[in-house]
Amino acid sequence: MILLTTLYLVRHGETEWNASSKVQGNIDTELNEKGLLQAELVAARLAEENIDALYTSSLKRARATAQKISEHTKIEVKELHEFREICLGPWEGLTLNEINERYSEHYRIYRESPSDFNMPGAETFLEVTERFCNAINNVIAQNTGKKIVIVSHGAAIKAAIISVLGIDMRHYNKFRIDNGSITILNFSDKYQGGVIVDCFNNTCHMKLK
Repeated sequence: MILLTTLYLVRHGETEWNASSKVQGNIDTELNEKGLLQAELVAARLAEENIDALYTSSLKRARATAQKISEHTKIEVKELHEFREICLGPWEGLTLNEINERYSEHYRIYRESPSDFNMPGAETFLEVTERFCNAINNVIAQNTGKKIVIVSHGAAIKAAIISVLGIDMRHYNKFRIDNGSITILNFSDKYQGGVIVDCFNNTCHMKLK
């Protein structure tokens, strides 16, 4: 018998900073009207999955999304600081164009060689990956064989997926995680490598509405 632990990685709904291409990082922004609708739709989708456990980043945009999921699934939300977004220090609050103008060399490294990104005041991709994946391992250890939802953030989710799958971090910018999306990973010792991607960046629950 194969014992699967299923992980649903959910990116929070949209914020005004998402809509205006501002970097958020650890800035505690809130969902906008579209983001609240996305949270409602992803919650309705997950209500079909018989979820056993629900975790969230401690940032407001993730917590608000997780709360909608909790209302639909009747599962208590547990906050973990480790599921917060990557901290990007002086970039937070700036648009990508502003970052490119003011921090052109660091931004080039971020885009072309993320594993070498090391800017004063910001987390490295190694740091965000280690804290996120360690938290995933702990959550799975506490919920083996169950269905687990984690509500988090775009960069943190991408970095964790790339690490779990053993992909070189240089490919980070070839992946996309949309607001309100669901990525499903199945963990089992029966599989080579221990993990299977069931779906990636799924937003069908929003497009059908």
